Amino acid sequence: MRGLLFLLSALLLLESTDGNKYNQLSQHEKNIIDTAIKLANEKYGKIKHLDLASILEANYDKRMLHVILKPTSCDKRTPSVHREDCEIQDKAIPQISCVDCRGSMSCLRIRGKDKIKETVSACLKRSHLLGEGHMLTQRRK
Repeated sequence: MRGLLFLLSALLLLESTDGNKYNQLSQHEKNIIDTAIKLANEKYGKIKHLDLASILEANYDKRMLHVILKPTSCDKRTPSVHREDCEIQDKAIPQISCVDCRGSMSCLRIRGKDKIKETVSACLKRSHLLGEGHMLTQRRK
């Protein structure tokens, strides 16, 4: 039941946030997405340019952004950044899931659903950065 609920919420978010919304994102979010595009194209992009298809989840409290990248109508080239002139090819492969958790990027093929869920879950469970004090133990100046 929980899996079905997760799938439905992901599909709704997928439908509402597509690659055309890139220009409406903050510069910080654009930087994260450009990093995901670069990494995914280096690792998985063979012939076609991989670009932002959707934002699946954004959790600003946990500093996590989960995006889906898909092949486009454009050929791969460097540098790999978001390209407005490329049309997303929804049925083409590979489709890539990239999760940025506190500045650490992980990109995997969509078919690795268990590993993706594990990555997202691990990020959301972390309460604070290692080496960083909890906010209740920090002194105020």
